[in-house]
Amino acid sequence: MAKLFRFKPANPPTKQRYGGEIIHAERDEYGLIQVIDSQICRSLHFDSAVKQSRYFFQAPLNLAFEYQQVLEQKIADFSYKKPLRNLLMLGVGGGSLASKLFISEPKLHMTLVDLRRSVIDIAHDFFHLPFHANIQTTALDAAEFIQLNNQAYDVIVVDIFNENGMPDAFCQPAFLKQLVQQTKAPGLVLFNLWQSTPEPTLKVIQFFESLGPIELFPINSSKNLILQFQV
Repeated sequence: MAKLFRFKPANPPTKQRYGGEIIHAERDEYGLIQVIDSQICRSLHFDSAVKQSRYFFQAPLNLAFEYQQVLEQKIADFSYKKPLRNLLMLGVGGGSLASKLFISEPKLHMTLVDLRRSVIDIAHDFFHLPFHANIQTTALDAAEFIQLNNQAYDVIVVDIFNENGMPDAFCQPAFLKQLVQQTKAPGLVLFNLWQSTPEPTLKVIQFFESLGPIELFPINSSKNLILQFQV
């Protein structure tokens, strides 16, 4: 669906929000997206003060959020055991993790899926997600992508939330079973969960526990919880 509008705030006057200057805003069918610059970083907002992504001007490859650092470390640990050829990431945000992996795993082919084409465009235009043959982006609902997909991946990362937490579709057994089926053995599933929404989080944990051992990594700085399952 076409974007409803896209604008950059006039200068002057400067528009301020969430402790910084609005440098870009657009509204698509899912709501308002804003890019905010402070003195030290750029952040992505989905019509709330919650930072969906953050880019440090003086340290552009530093991952701003602890949960992203844990995801990167688990991918790196697994790559020592098995050379990684391809990775699927459901949920893009500002593309920070994908940009970091582009440097640390230069041979890795990444497929990035996000419901909103606007978010993918902003990741490229404002957060420097590289345009490269090794980075393929798709604007599609993640559940629909998984249903249509016929490829297997070494690593699948799930990082999908809306204003209410993780959408219900992504804690259902049918979706989770497809994730496992589309992970090459030996392969890795990494799931970013949210402890403040215990019901869907517990459903995901119980599903993977029914298949075999899992590892859980609570995040000290937030309510995130990383689930790791090896296929």
